[in-house]
Amino acid sequence: MLRGMGARLVGAVRRLGEGGWGLSRARSVAREVATSKAAVRTLVAVMFGTDAELRKRAADVARRVTEQGAGPLWGYADELAGLLAEIDPGERRTRWHLGLVVARVAHTHEQRLRAGRLMQLLGQDEGNVVRCSAIEGLGLLACAEESLRVIAEEMAEQALRSGTKAERCRARESLKRMRRAGALEGGTL
Repeated sequence: MLRGMGARLVGAVRRLGEGGWGLSRARSVAREVATSKAAVRTLVAVMFGTDAELRKRAADVARRVTEQGAGPLWGYADELAGLLAEIDPGERRTRWHLGLVVARVAHTHEQRLRAGRLMQLLGQDEGNVVRCSAIEGLGLLACAEESLRVIAEEMAEQALRSGTKAERCRARESLKRMRRAGALEGGTL
């Protein structure tokens, strides 16, 4: 997989598999990867690989890339949604990161609807981090997709009533974001 890549790209990809993992490393690798189409392509390939730990780290990096802008991963929106639909429920951290990536890179009507369905499924997950991803992701999608607004508001309101502390926080932020985007009027906070 690494044959024919530039030294910088090889270094970024290798860093996915070396030593401990944390936020600063994920952000550092994301900065390197975001500047190269070949690096983004390789990052996506790693997410489709068989090594669960590398998949999780690659999804984390992809999430950090999309925090700065979804553009580098737009061309992979359909593939990443398909991966999210198929990823093992036991890979909660991967699903958490990938849920946000899928919500951020969905840029067509069809992609946003598909991502919205996936967020609804993630909202039923046993893992708190995955449900938080679903709340945030559906809120992001609802800002651009009117047909998802009622569903996003309902999910956020449900989280405010009976969710964990993290879910309630994501729900409040999601509702605020939707209001700022003009996707909601009034409502609870």
